[in-house]
Amino acid sequence: MTGEEIVSVHGGNSSGPKAHDSPHENIERRDEAGGNYTSVGGEQTQVSETPTLWMWVLTFVSGISGLLFGYDTGVISGALVVIAGDLGPAELSNQEKEFITAATSLGALIFSAFSGALADQIGRKRVIAIADVVFVAGAVIQAVAKSVWVMVVGRFVIGWGVGLASLIVPLYLAELSPAQYRGRMILINVLFITFGQVVAYAIGAGLTHVEAGWR
Repeated sequence: MTGEEIVSVHGGNSSGPKAHDSPHENIERRDEAGGNYTSVGGEQTQVSETPTLWMWVLTFVSGISGLLFGYDTGVISGALVVIAGDLGPAELSNQEKEFITAATSLGALIFSAFSGALADQIGRKRVIAIADVVFVAGAVIQAVAKSVWVMVVGRFVIGWGVGLASLIVPLYLAELSPAQYRGRMILINVLFITFGQVVAYAIGAGLTHVEAGWR
């Protein structure tokens, strides 16, 4: 249970009728994540609080995973065009390009299957932090790659981060947000993903004519 219940019974004593028989019964439930209060009794009312500043900060910070998700899935399309002979072959074959591109999807598929169980074991925030570290590790491997298969490994490692972030970040934001604001706070993560793709294309275009600029 994500909330705590506070039961207040007005009128009567311990020798009187049971709590649920009292006409003055008033039950308040507090949702700890969203700060929502609901009064259930003779008349049902609900008071909704807006997200706190700290909730918004956590939303934007966790959205960094979405930014990296979008960047790493978008950057490869521009990189493959200008890699040329930097990975050994004078020109990458279609099969090699397929391996490099598909490695990220494979890594994401495998690790997304375990991310939920991992989050239950160590917590949502730790999984998000691990995903960000994995993104950085995969980027470093790609930047120093001198062969096609090292590049494939780097893309595969990036896929681990994509798999972790794609499930846990929306889950974390959904649990963090008040019900009335849940959709728009999760939308921020989606915007971060698409913004990351735009950033990837912009950087790729800016470094097209730079030697080894794809790195």
